[in-house]
Amino acid sequence: MHGVIRRYRVRLGTVEQAAHYAEKGFLPIVRDIPGFVSCHLLDAGNDILTCMALFETEQGAEAAVRASRDWFRDEWSSFRPVPPEVTIGEVLARATADRRAADRRQLALVPPGRDSELGGSGLAP
Repeated sequence: MHGVIRRYRVRLGTVEQAAHYAEKGFLPIVRDIPGFVSCHLLDAGNDILTCMALFETEQGAEAAVRASRDWFRDEWSSFRPVPPEVTIGEVLARATADRRAADRRQLALVPPGRDSELGGSGLAP
């Protein structure tokens, strides 16, 4: 999994207005990128809008960098990139609210009949 973080200073209007505009125009674009997992817009304070996106592949993350650069530059002149403009990299660790879903994914990696060798019952907790 790969992530992208971009930060923008909102020069016109509020961060909330900017996020609403990006939600309607940018999020549908990023959602259509192959390997899309999630995208979040954060109010980072001091007129900074932060966009965090996760993708299954490095290619998806790179496509998101291009899409965000183009959309934020072309669609609304009130956005100005804030250095560091882009952070992109492989996700090394993560946590989710649904622990059972993570447990099921791990169990799916164990071939049938092998779970007893590993001390499991074959059922998710």
